[in-house]
Amino acid sequence: MKILFADDTRGLLELLENRADLKEHNIDGVFDGTKALELIKSDNYDLVFVDYNMPGVDGADLIKYAKANNLRAKMVMITGDPDMDYFSAKTLGVDEYLAKPIKIEMVENIINKYTLKDG
Repeated sequence: MKILFADDTRGLLELLENRADLKEHNIDGVFDGTKALELIKSDNYDLVFVDYNMPGVDGADLIKYAKANNLRAKMVMITGDPDMDYFSAKTLGVDEYLAKPIKIEMVENIINKYTLKDG
């Protein structure tokens, strides 16, 4: 599975990249929304984790772009912003929602869920 992880917090991406049970997946990580937008335009991703608050393009705009252009990736909103609750995120069209602070197991569960659906 090809996964994009866009979050301005570097620690979680480093954890993901070092997990032996996730080595079978191709995980790209970026720390700003502008770079994430460049990458999702390729439509090569199966799953995209996107932080709501990022430098450059924010997570809401990334999700709107993906949905408006019918990209195939499942979109996961990650946020610690109290103004972006589950229902607001679902209105944007996200497939999954994670409220910060998140644990690596929460991310793994979502990856496994979509790996099983596609596999």
